[in-house]
Amino acid sequence: MLLDSFFGYLAALNLYFSYLCSKKMNETMKSVNRTIAAAIAIALVLTGCSQGRKPAAIITFPSVTVPTIYSDPQPRAEYLAMHYWDRFNFSDTAYVGSGALATEQAIVDYISIFPYMPYNKAYEGINNTLSLAERHPAMYAFFTTMMEKYLFDVNSQLHNDEYYIPVLEHQLSSVVLDDYHKIRPQTLINELGKNRPGTMGADIHFAMTTGRKAALSDFKTDFTLVMFHNLDCGNCREMAATIEAGASIKEMQRRNRLTIIALYPGDDLENWRKHINDMPSSWIHGYDYGREIGDSLTYALRIIPTVYLFDKQRTVIMRDVQPAYVDYYMNSILNPELQSGVR
Repeated sequence: MLLDSFFGYLAALNLYFSYLCSKKMNETMKSVNRTIAAAIAIALVLTGCSQGRKPAAIITFPSVTVPTIYSDPQPRAEYLAMHYWDRFNFSDTAYVGSGALATEQAIVDYISIFPYMPYNKAYEGINNTLSLAERHPAMYAFFTTMMEKYLFDVNSQLHNDEYYIPVLEHQLSSVVLDDYHKIRPQTLINELGKNRPGTMGADIHFAMTTGRKAALSDFKTDFTLVMFHNLDCGNCREMAATIEAGASIKEMQRRNRLTIIALYPGDDLENWRKHINDMPSSWIHGYDYGREIGDSLTYALRIIPTVYLFDKQRTVIMRDVQPAYVDYYMNSILNPELQSGVR
């Protein structure tokens, strides 16, 4: 490590020497040589001092053993939700220093068990974990930062707003954070609180290709899928194709139990008409003629495309979800015996 730093320093000196060479070659060479000699001496002394030190211990995560009475996936996951950190020392900041990578991986593995349990159990586990992390401000900062990275970042494979909400709620009640540092969690929880699964979604008013105005509440099929998209958007076309390829989605459409709306949350009518063919012709196409979404922020669209699934009463079933989950859910509707496996 020290030698790497030394040779980096040596390279910088060499560049400096080249610059001065054209002016005072002889004088500069003497000065540079003296500087290099001094640097070598310092590096050798430091290297010699470090040779007597013992290598730092490798920090690993102290995992727990699940009791054998918990043999099925759900009971095992529920046990881990509350006991995953039993052997972890939340007062030892080495776990967020030299052992930060091991702790980050432990957090990732912890988050990965949430889908195997009911939401209330995951919520309880997250809340308990962060209460333990409050023992040290540095530990609490690390855990909340990692949970934001993996649960809130839309580019994360573990992204899930519902699991991130208890993190924000804990921050708002935490004694570790002052009022200033609670402003952002409050802003985010206001955003994520809109149109949560299980709540009635805000109505959406839009104009269709015929010029007729419509609203989400006008459609009375068992389910309505809304895909918010941009114009000339490659990712949007790709997602639309994936939705179209879903066998159960297509069957629900065929049975007139599912309506699909491609909604452009903007008001550029001319450009929107140019790109209507980017979306499947069997879908309903609309645009936000009154900028209701953009101005009133009725829907928090942090990423485009975004998919929402509503039932007949406009209750949000899923939001910001991948088409594969929608197709799986539609399959469970077509085959009720599968519904016990759908969360």
